[in-house]
Amino acid sequence: MNKIQNYALGMAVISSLVAPAELILLEQFDYEGTDAPLNGTEGGVGFEGAWTVTGWSRNFDIGRTAFAQGTPGSTVNDRGGLDFPNHPSAGSALSRFGTAGQREASRVLTEASKAALTADDSTIWFSMLAGAPNGNKFGTMIFGTDILTAAQGSTINGNLTAEDGQAFGFGFRTDNGGTMGGGSGSPNAVAFVDSASATVEVGTFLPPFGDGATHHDTSLVVGKINWKADGTPDEFYLFNIGSDSQSEPAEADAIATINADFSQSEFDVISIQDTGSTIFDEIRFGTTFIDVAPGVAPVVPLSITAIDYSAETGEVSLTWNSLPGTSYIARYSTDLLDWDNDLEDGIPAGDGESTTQVFLLSDFGLESEARTFFRIEAE
Repeated sequence: MNKIQNYALGMAVISSLVAPAELILLEQFDYEGTDAPLNGTEGGVGFEGAWTVTGWSRNFDIGRTAFAQGTPGSTVNDRGGLDFPNHPSAGSALSRFGTAGQREASRVLTEASKAALTADDSTIWFSMLAGAPNGNKFGTMIFGTDILTAAQGSTINGNLTAEDGQAFGFGFRTDNGGTMGGGSGSPNAVAFVDSASATVEVGTFLPPFGDGATHHDTSLVVGKINWKADGTPDEFYLFNIGSDSQSEPAEADAIATINADFSQSEFDVISIQDTGSTIFDEIRFGTTFIDVAPGVAPVVPLSITAIDYSAETGEVSLTWNSLPGTSYIARYSTDLLDWDNDLEDGIPAGDGESTTQVFLLSDFGLESEARTFFRIEAE
């Protein structure tokens, strides 16, 4: 390796940040008032119109003072919202007070949000802060074609309004096939596949319940779904993110999993249902884990950590810190101004903490430049 190219390639360690994709849905229940009705509120990002609340008896409200700090078994913060370590939050939270009756809250997505969250061969993520109450654990949130509802006086609880409805999400319920039954407080995977009743996969994690508490400790519930082509089962994974978590969870670490062939192209509504006093807060939907858990997994600078060149073979070896499931491309410049050249097919990331890829200078259309700089970018 000659001195000129040794200097040129040695100077080519240039950092590039991993830019998170745009957050597609955000609802922080950041509205004024305490014990204020949810119906008609319309803040947040990615929704078309306001929240619509149906059902009967005790209402869905924001900022319930009954769960305020300073009371026995306190759950919410001073503004009536939920907190979780390192997770950003604002505004109040959504809940009912007491077990009388049932309420459903739903909100329609914009066409752009719907398109971004339903494409075949894509992956989407969601997160939500939630706390299950001491009793009557039925609170459920789904993304699908219709809202969760139930007929007054019926023993069947939590059905979709359409027999052919589809949806996925999570809930604290353990009922299946329409049978009544409260859950243990574990976040459970919930899916409706051309059905009026839910398939429920009970989660393996049970949030702690303190002495004298009204609710289990707040959970940061995260879901991941890999959309497959029609005719191939889609993959839904549910995770509990611990307060000490610092990285994207592996699919093998899911607390519940459901595989089902959804027809997700018509998914256009977020729906929340409860017969008790489940507390919900901070709905996020995006295309990466970092989008939905930005405080738990901060953006990490992406950089080339090692570089080598062989004059004999013309091979350039680049090593960089990679993220599992992320694809990368390598770019070069001879003057640090033009980064428009790249490998035709890009570079797939490995599953480890770092990725090493070997190229020929000719792969970049180069022969023997006086100085060459390389940069790795996340796609």
